[in-house]
Amino acid sequence: MMNPRLARTLASLTPEGLATLIRQLAARQPVGARGDVTVPDIVATLLEGIDLGTPAETWSGQLALQRAIAKTVAQIPDMDYIEGDS
Repeated sequence: MMNPRLARTLASLTPEGLATLIRQLAARQPVGARGDVTVPDIVATLLEGIDLGTPAETWSGQLALQRAIAKTVAQIPDMDYIEGDS
């Protein structure tokens, strides 16, 4: 069973909202690093204050959110999702 707060976060993820969040996160970075925002930073911001439970539940929830972020970024014309090795 998915954490209800995570389910609401996933359901509320829109291209417009995510683009705004990414731009806000980018603006907080040093000038030379504003072109990239890492997925862990986005996930941490979206999950702020949400306890996902056990380590297994946390990992599963983070993966679900990462997949949703990738799908949502694909709908944002001026942004690209680049898969990383971590």
